[in-house]
Amino acid sequence: MSHIVIVLLVVAFIFRKPLGRLLRHQFPNRGKRQQVLATIIAAFLLVIAVRLVALFW
Repeated sequence: MSHIVIVLLVVAFIFRKPLGRLLRHQFPNRGKRQQVLATIIAAFLLVIAVRLVALFW
């Protein structure tokens, strides 16, 4: 499962310009766009934290 997250992060980094244009087109308001990105990042961090807790439980 963790390798899937790494692959998704690499793909997001490689295609960051097209993804940025897509997000800019979808959310023209800069504040709303940053809120969406922060929510996505928080979700990834939460999943990683839960997996670490489950690993060391």
